[in-house]
Amino acid sequence: MADQLTISDIASKAGVSKTTVSRVLNNSASVKKATRDKVLAVIQRENYSPSSAARSLSKRVSDTIGVIVPQLNNPFFGEILSGITEILDAYNLTMLCMSTDDNIEKDLASLANIKNHQVRGLLYTPAVDYVSSYVDKYDRKRVLSLLHKIRAPIVLMDRQLKGLDLDGIFFDDTKGVYNATKALIDKGHTKIGIINAPLGEWSLARIRQKGFADAMRDAGLPVEQRYIFAGDYRMSKSYELSKELLAMKDRPTAVITCNNWTSMGFLKAVHECGESVPEDISCIGLDRIEALDIVGLNFNFIERDAVYMGKKAMELLINRIAFPDRPKQNILIDPPVVIRKL
Repeated sequence: MADQLTISDIASKAGVSKTTVSRVLNNSASVKKATRDKVLAVIQRENYSPSSAARSLSKRVSDTIGVIVPQLNNPFFGEILSGITEILDAYNLTMLCMSTDDNIEKDLASLANIKNHQVRGLLYTPAVDYVSSYVDKYDRKRVLSLLHKIRAPIVLMDRQLKGLDLDGIFFDDTKGVYNATKALIDKGHTKIGIINAPLGEWSLARIRQKGFADAMRDAGLPVEQRYIFAGDYRMSKSYELSKELLAMKDRPTAVITCNNWTSMGFLKAVHECGESVPEDISCIGLDRIEALDIVGLNFNFIERDAVYMGKKAMELLINRIAFPDRPKQNILIDPPVVIRKL
């Protein structure tokens, strides 16, 4: 196994001394670039990163990893934190976690706090680019400036951030929503609605809407504006929009809900109207809602394994700490559609 390799093995394969390999692992400035690149090439080819990362971390200047997420009360991000913690514990690291509520000022304050704590690395779900008020060029400049000042490895989670070349892990939401919409079409639905967010303002909304629109068009079905509802990915707004949708005379026979809170708002409205899913209207939501499993509701969903995302994000960060010069890596996870009853 690659993890059983020793420094001597790496030195032999690279044609250098064990001391040189140790210096590369500890990011010593005394190693020439050509030599460093040769050693790193062997390390990456032999998949030596887990054990070498542990050695690198043994000389860390801090044992704290910063984590910034939008909503601690959102089960999706709670599961991400669970995955992160599992890897943190394996390396005896601690976590400094902050929540921004997708507010740019809270986001900036969290980044400043992370900078002041001199963390070993940062796992970050940015608010900038998420909604319209955060696209302001001045806000973007402040975010990018703080990220540069942190001077520690950074891994993005769930959301892209333009302007910096960073490691990241993301779900292929376009593909997930496409497959969910196609599943409804294959079941015979032709009037399909979607509860999303404003396309001109929310980057994630555009990503998810593309999957919906592509599936409809590929099936030769129109994308009707009256069946498109723009919320804010919160339960209260989704509930209001769902009541409007359910009251339509020629309403959709099926709906795509674009996050877990949106799904909950929709289900609340359906229940209050004395109807049920899928007997009266079908639905496929983005993200599993564990509470629905507990009460035996056969809810269909696009499964984004948030625990796995948290683990992989932390592993990316560990490897970036160990190998600061390795090429940037972006991981795109394919989320399956779980159909229980349509």
